[in-house]
Amino acid sequence: MRLLEDAVLTPGDDEGAVTFVTVAYPPEYPLLHLQARSFARHVPPRLVREVLVVDNSPDGRLQREADTLVPGYGPLAPRVRVLHRREVATLPRTTGWRSQQVLKLSVARLVSTARYVVLDAKNHFVAPLTAAFLETPDGRPRTFVNDYTNHPLRPNFERVLRYVGLEPGDHLRSFGPTTTPFTLITEVVRALVRDVEARAGCAFPREFVRQDLTEFILYSSWLVASGTPLPQAYALDQPRCPTVWPRSAAAAGVERAVEESDGRDAPLFAVHRRALAVLDAPTSGMLADFWVERGLFPSAADALRFVTEFQAGHDRTLRRQRLREAPYSVLARARRSLPQRPLAGTGERG
Repeated sequence: MRLLEDAVLTPGDDEGAVTFVTVAYPPEYPLLHLQARSFARHVPPRLVREVLVVDNSPDGRLQREADTLVPGYGPLAPRVRVLHRREVATLPRTTGWRSQQVLKLSVARLVSTARYVVLDAKNHFVAPLTAAFLETPDGRPRTFVNDYTNHPLRPNFERVLRYVGLEPGDHLRSFGPTTTPFTLITEVVRALVRDVEARAGCAFPREFVRQDLTEFILYSSWLVASGTPLPQAYALDQPRCPTVWPRSAAAAGVERAVEESDGRDAPLFAVHRRALAVLDAPTSGMLADFWVERGLFPSAADALRFVTEFQAGHDRTLRRQRLREAPYSVLARARRSLPQRPLAGTGERG
């Protein structure tokens, strides 16, 4: 496929400059300020063409707060655009988690670089970003692979692979990840969107929600179904970025993530919002000390203030979000019980 070959084999433009994209919804908005600080501290401007922050709220709240968010990016602030979701795609009624995924792919039409790096609000840089973390000398972007045998998203993995015409069992032990950071090849995403719309006969966001798809698995599986093996498109050796998940939101989990960050050549770290919301005071202190050491806060007191303010507002914001999304969560569960309609004419595409 000529389009894919050109996109895969062309190194990043502007000496490695890429677009960074973060899609966030209201319960995550405070985390964006930490991410902005981390960009200012650890991301060289030469690696950044643009930063797109997508406001996934119904009322454009984040856009109204852009004046307080954008200056946090420091020297990168002039390259930051805060977009409302309506500027990216027309979304069907669905949950925030599902709409986030649609937006991460739909935003490709607004990206001006050959590649874009998707982050979640939970991600922040804790060490200097280098071009070598993002791509190899031969120009391939870097990622890693998951074993989906016992993965919590195995049902999603199987559903998406069947949708594009792949046999899940052939790829179960080694396939592209579901987590950020994830570097997407812009023209591949655009081709994927066009193909899904042409074969489904409806807008991409509607088909994505209707078929209960998952963004990064769809991207990787469509690439493979189109005749491009992952190792041809990507180097599968990118270090995994440590994450504090809700299930590890205790002293041992934070300590393990910090140790992994010290031991890996990975510039990113992540704390899931639901983990941050429940950390006790001693564990918050461990995290605060780590952030101070990595230059994200001037003192532990400042870092702890960030945690306590986040915790104070999180539950209230989340309750409002859940009330809004309750009808759509019921719809999502109902969709999963319906027979899947595979993408028409799946198989190798040229």
